[in-house]
Amino acid sequence: MTGGIQSKRDDFGIRSFDYDRQLLAGVKATGAADVSIYPFHREAVVAGRGSRLDREIRLDRVQADGVAVYRRMGGGCSVFLDPGNLIVSIAFPAEGFGGIQTLFDRCSDWLIRGLSDAGVSGVYQDGISDLVIADRKIAGSCFYRAKGLAYYSAAILVTPDLAKMASYLRHPPREPAYRQGRSHAAFVAGGNFFYPELT
Repeated sequence: MTGGIQSKRDDFGIRSFDYDRQLLAGVKATGAADVSIYPFHREAVVAGRGSRLDREIRLDRVQADGVAVYRRMGGGCSVFLDPGNLIVSIAFPAEGFGGIQTLFDRCSDWLIRGLSDAGVSGVYQDGISDLVIADRKIAGSCFYRAKGLAYYSAAILVTPDLAKMASYLRHPPREPAYRQGRSHAAFVAGGNFFYPELT
C-alpha cells in the first residue's frame, strides 16, 4: 500500500497529515496488519498532536517560502520532512487502549530489524522513540492508539536537507536527554552520513 493521499485543512488553518489514511482504513476494514512505505514527495513541516506552532516552528520563514504545515495524529514535537525522507508506517489491530509504550517499542524494534536486514546496522532506540546511530538521530517516529487499533509511523532521514531543517524549526521546547542541547545540525544525521551509498 502506498501513501500520498491529499490532505484536508483542519480548523487551525494547517493541514491534517492524512498520508496513511488508506492504510488505516484498510486495517479497520480487514482486521489485518498492513505496512506503507513511500518517499515523502515535498517539503513540509509536520507538527505533533499537541505542538505549539509558535514555539516549535519559525512560522515567518515557513510562510515566506510557501512550505506546507501539517498536524499528525501522534504526539511529539514538530519535524521537517523533505524528499530525502522515507516514510515507514504500520497499522495493526490491538485490543483496548493500553500498552502504548510497549507497542511503540515493539514497532521501533521491528523497524530496526528491518533496517539491519537491509544492510543498515548499528541502529538503536534512544529517547522515547528516536532511531539513532552513534549518538545521531537518523529517524523519528510517532505512535497513535485508538480503540482496537495501533498506528506507528517513522520518518527515516536518508538524505535530508539539514540546512532547511535548521531554518524552519526552532530548538524544541523539550528534548531527549541524549540530545544535550545540541543544534539540529549536530544532533541529526542522514543515513547517508553513515552509509554513503544510500540515496
